[in-house]
Amino acid sequence: MSESTPDVTVADTVRWLHDEGLVRLAGVAEGMPETIVAYTIDVETGTVTAHPATGGGVGADAVSLAADDLPYPVGTAKRLVIAGVTTTDSVLVVDLAATLAIAINADHPEQAARSWVMQLLLNPDVTITTNSADVAIGSSARLRQSFIPGGGATLVNVDDTRPPVTAVTLNATTDGPDHLDVAADGAGEMYLGARFWQLRQVMRIEDAAWSALAARLDATADDAGYAISSQPAERL
Repeated sequence: MSESTPDVTVADTVRWLHDEGLVRLAGVAEGMPETIVAYTIDVETGTVTAHPATGGGVGADAVSLAADDLPYPVGTAKRLVIAGVTTTDSVLVVDLAATLAIAINADHPEQAARSWVMQLLLNPDVTITTNSADVAIGSSARLRQSFIPGGGATLVNVDDTRPPVTAVTLNATTDGPDHLDVAADGAGEMYLGARFWQLRQVMRIEDAAWSALAARLDATADDAGYAISSQPAERL
């Protein structure tokens, strides 16, 4: 009798994405004629769905691929970040390079922003500037706190040497087409233009975990690149 295959978990999927999946997804976008704003990865089947920026309605014009058919992992993950887990048990990956401005709205938006910046730092080409002391890391040259002109808004600017820069606003005062709304219980809603995903859990790094992580990374001698574990530190 053959042994049954163990069920794949959300943590398994996130670990695969950080190990090589995000880089492979970045390769998918290079072969698409349209701008891809997000990907969903079905946890049970491994099916990857690429969502173009255009198209009306949920799933319209989306392209589905088997995980095994994704391009070989070459290069970097660019500005791809895992946003959370949908109510249909898919992991949602957002391409921040597809938007000039995106907002995180929450009681504590810096918790989701921390998850994004730590994932982005897996790409050695990325540098991040923020005016939020709750997101920056000490003396880091790649995740630094600085004054950013912006009328008092709390901002996180993402630069991977491929302009333009993506500006992430924490608790934006105006409604834009691209935003992540996080509820007090950690659920959320992601809007990218006309597209929408209901999230049962948003990826976040809460205060205690962030303090320990930031202290460890601030003490890292080589500031050119952090040795971040692929094991998700974010809350799921």
